[in-house]
Amino acid sequence: MEARASRPPAAILVVAADEAARSALLEPLERRYAQDYRVVGAAGPEAGLAAIDELRAAGGDLALVLADDASPVGAHDSVFAAARRAFPDVRRGFVIEWGSWADRRTADAVLQLMSHLQIDYYVVRPTHSPDESFHRAVTDFLREWEASVGKRHRAFTVIGDGAQPRTHELRRLLDRAGVPADHLLPDSPDALALLAEAGVDYAGVPLVRTPGGTVLVDPDDAELARAHGLTTTLPSGVRDVVVIGAGPAGLAAAVYAASEGLDTLVLEAESIGGQAGSSSLIRNYLGFSRGVSGAELAQRAFQQAWVFGARFGHTRRVTGMRVDDDGFEVQVAPDETVRARAVVLATGVSYRRLAAPGLQPFVGASVFYGATSVEARAQAGRDVLVVGGGNSAGQAALHLARYAGSVTIVVRGEGLAASMSRYLIDQLDAMGVRLITGARVVDASAASADRLERVVLERSSSGERFEVPADAVFITIGARPHTEWLPSEVLRDQWGSVITGPEVLAEGGRRAWRGGSGTEPALLETSVPGCFAVGDVRRGSVKRVASAVGEGSVVISSVHQHLGALVPTPGPPPLVE
Repeated sequence: MEARASRPPAAILVVAADEAARSALLEPLERRYAQDYRVVGAAGPEAGLAAIDELRAAGGDLALVLADDASPVGAHDSVFAAARRAFPDVRRGFVIEWGSWADRRTADAVLQLMSHLQIDYYVVRPTHSPDESFHRAVTDFLREWEASVGKRHRAFTVIGDGAQPRTHELRRLLDRAGVPADHLLPDSPDALALLAEAGVDYAGVPLVRTPGGTVLVDPDDAELARAHGLTTTLPSGVRDVVVIGAGPAGLAAAVYAASEGLDTLVLEAESIGGQAGSSSLIRNYLGFSRGVSGAELAQRAFQQAWVFGARFGHTRRVTGMRVDDDGFEVQVAPDETVRARAVVLATGVSYRRLAAPGLQPFVGASVFYGATSVEARAQAGRDVLVVGGGNSAGQAALHLARYAGSVTIVVRGEGLAASMSRYLIDQLDAMGVRLITGARVVDASAASADRLERVVLERSSSGERFEVPADAVFITIGARPHTEWLPSEVLRDQWGSVITGPEVLAEGGRRAWRGGSGTEPALLETSVPGCFAVGDVRRGSVKRVASAVGEGSVVISSVHQHLGALVPTPGPPPLVE
């Protein structure tokens, strides 16, 4: 423990050939950050390359590079490329002058460097003191670096064998909840010291040490949630609206419902953020020009809904729903119920499981459904396979490429253009991610009891089988909705997706609609009045985070209309004699 604390501070490297330009960056950085970081200046690209080599040789760390080096994209000896090779987590800012974005050459340089992943963003050279816009950019860079390398304060510690799926799952749950945690092998000196202090022996199952020093023995999801301050209990009484699922659509519904005064309860069986929460970087979400991780976006939305008064039942799985004249009775495992006047279904989808027998023993150890930062850093120097051709697969591959020795995407189709955003395709190419098309995973072979070695692929056209090296596999393929628990009154298609709006009548006829004969379902309303569906669980939804957020936002107006119709109409005033 002490050895980690005694490491020298990470460096901030400033590279500029012009002395005045260099000083304009160094002086404010030293005033603000010298206590926690070593601020280093380099007079031009060659000196910058030498400084990077010195840092690596000395075993130091590099948090941030700020440089005005506009070397051609792909240049092996550029400061930005060299920094990423030596320090995969480093953040890189291209320094420009205020207003120079109007210059075509500067704009082209920024766009080229961004699209080819040579920089994370641009930084405007400070023009006055204090220049808080400049410091905000630097602080954002440093926060991202701190999170990516695990430098944030880690109050929790997971002690367990990394090959055990439950160890991985506990780390993933904490990471998705925005709770930094150390991971220690059971026989490491630090783990033995912590266990001795707590008076607990390791008995082959993962342990979690809480900030208060308590050691939880193989805690279930609910116990872990309570340990870091989340509520798992359910309120009594009738809620205005129960939102089932806390992905982007469900969180948006919670924010708008709670902010408009509705008594709102959100039930989530797993992690806040849903499938989107595992995305390492969403670059095309409105308002986040540098991108935002799915986990951070989810945590911000959760906090926003909570501040407006929404209540949450974390790690609570819904197992059924009954519709009666008084509204809805939502059944929650193991044996509790919640009453609601309206329900919003936002349960999303889960990745489809591959039917490749050789992969099954390694799920949670070296085979993962989705990809988070917990797994990515563990793949340093390894051969990694990503299965799937959607945006989730592209984001996972880009994140993994920062650490892995090689990353290969496998898709059944003939390319990525039909299912992946163009910016991701370009960035995958820039990062050297390999693509295998027209193939599927059918089997795997192991190097040991807990590690893969090779994966067997089969050509879709010919049936030919061949092997590729793979130390880990990340699967982000076709998804299925979580609707098997819904009552028969809620109309679904053959794949389980919930049918909403005018399609209820078109698909099931007037008999499918449980409302009055003179009414029709609202745009996002299911076949049951007062029950709505938003996001990926709804048939016809656009599989994008922004679309899910939009549906979750607008559905609340329909919820209000439904609740308003439930209020009895006042009768005439009583006669007075």
